[in-house]
Amino acid sequence: MREDCVEQKGVVIKKQQDKIIVKIEQKSTCSSCRARGACTSLDKKDKEIEIKTQDTQNYNIGDEVIITITTKLGMKAVLIAFVLPLILLVIALFLSIKLFSLAQSISALVSLLVVAAYYFFLYKQNHLLSKEFNFSIKEKITE
Repeated sequence: MREDCVEQKGVVIKKQQDKIIVKIEQKSTCSSCRARGACTSLDKKDKEIEIKTQDTQNYNIGDEVIITITTKLGMKAVLIAFVLPLILLVIALFLSIKLFSLAQSISALVSLLVVAAYYFFLYKQNHLLSKEFNFSIKEKITE
């Protein structure tokens, strides 16, 4: 069974030994996607996407390609980037007010610090996350 994928057209801007860098720009197809409000990789005006591939010799700078990521991975990224921090914020706020009886302003600050620590942790784990969230090249566009 074929997995649903999000596709985006891009241009190869850099080649390295085991990866290429593709620049994508927002297209009108993003407007029909259900995850467009939470997507941070495919909804920017210009975004550079690193794609690991052993076939770098098949691509040249300036080539147009179609890149994909599975919808499942896209939703997982939304969960990690937006849903979990919101849950952490609410839990930290609730615990600091009810359990530790802190003032609301202090509780709000504690909650924000918990979320900041979560994002810092994600930033430090970027090397692990980038292994899991891989874009791939579906096809090279030939004219």
